[in-house]
Amino acid sequence: MLPLFEPIRIKDLEIKNRIVMPPMALDIATEQGAITHKLIEHYRMRTRGVGMIIVEHAYVHSEGKAHPCQLGIHRDDLISGLEHLAAEIHKQGAVVGIQISHGGARSMGNICGPSSIQSQYLTRFGEGDRKNGRVLPRKLDQEGIKGIIADFARAARRAQKAGFDFVEIHGAHGYLVNQFYSPLTNIRHDEYGGSLERRLTFPLEVVKSVRRAVGKNMPVFYRLGADDRLPGGNTVQESALAAQALEAAGVDCLDLSGGISGYLRHGEEGFFAYMGEAIKPQVTIPVMVTGGIKTGNKANEMIAGGIADFVGVGRTLLKENEWAYKEWVRMGSGTCPYQLI
Repeated sequence: MLPLFEPIRIKDLEIKNRIVMPPMALDIATEQGAITHKLIEHYRMRTRGVGMIIVEHAYVHSEGKAHPCQLGIHRDDLISGLEHLAAEIHKQGAVVGIQISHGGARSMGNICGPSSIQSQYLTRFGEGDRKNGRVLPRKLDQEGIKGIIADFARAARRAQKAGFDFVEIHGAHGYLVNQFYSPLTNIRHDEYGGSLERRLTFPLEVVKSVRRAVGKNMPVFYRLGADDRLPGGNTVQESALAAQALEAAGVDCLDLSGGISGYLRHGEEGFFAYMGEAIKPQVTIPVMVTGGIKTGNKANEMIAGGIADFVGVGRTLLKENEWAYKEWVRMGSGTCPYQLI
C-alpha cells in the first residue's frame, strides 16, 4: 500500500489514510453562527476517500467573530447543530475535528489584540483599501486575556459534547493566537510579549486550558502559523522551537501553515513543504502540511519523504468533491474500501 493510504493512529483515534480536508472558511452558517443544511452538505459531499476532515474555524466568543456568517461555537445552544454536522461526517467514514478561533484584531467589531497598534498586515471583513478605515485594536489586559483563554476551553468542551473526534486551535493566518505569537503584531513588554518564549505564553496557555477542558484522551491539534512570510516576522527556525513547546504543552498534532496576512493561495504544488522539512524532525507528534496540493502523487511523495504525516488538500477538494477517492483508484492502491453512503 502506498504511504499516502496507510492508516495512522493518534491516541485512540484511528485515521484510515493521510488525506485531510483542512479548515476553509465558507461563511455559510447563519448570522448567529448556527449550522445550516448547505454547510452540512458541503462537508458530506467531500468525505469519500478522505481520512480526516477539519471543520472550518468557529468563533469562541461573539466578539471574536471574523465574518458575518462564520460558524460559531460560543454558546451551548449551538451544540445540537454541531452534533448533527459531526454525525453526518462520521456516517461517511471520516474522522472529524473542528477548528476554534478568535479574530482578535481581525474581528468584525470591538476589536482587540495583544497590542494597540494598527497593523498593515491584518485585514478585516469588508475592508477595501488596507490604508483606510482602520480601527485601533483594544490592548487586552490580564483580565481580558484570561477571559479569552477560558472561552477557548469552553468552546473545546462544546466540540467534545457535539461528538467531534478532536479539536484544533487556530494559531495561524493573523487571528488572535497568531497575533500574540508574531512580533509584527505583538509589541508588549510584559510576560505576553517580547522574546519568543514570552510571545508563546498566550498560545501555550490556550493549549493547556483546552487540554484540561477535554481531558487527556481527546486529541488536541494546533494550526501553527509557522512562517509569517514577511520581514521581521516569525520564521520556520523559530517555529521549530515553538513546535517543541506546543508538544510539551499537550498538542497531539501540528497543522503547519503560514502567512500572517491570511492563507497563501498561490504557488507551486506543495509550497509549504519546507515547513515540514524544518519542523517535523524537531517533534515526535504527527505533522500535517498543506499548500496547493493537486495530485495524489505529490501528496504521497511528501508522506514517503518524511516531510509530513498528513497532507491537507483544500482548494482541490473544493473543485472536485471526490478527488481523494479518484486518486486512490488512479494510483492503483487496490480495491477502494470507501463507499459513498
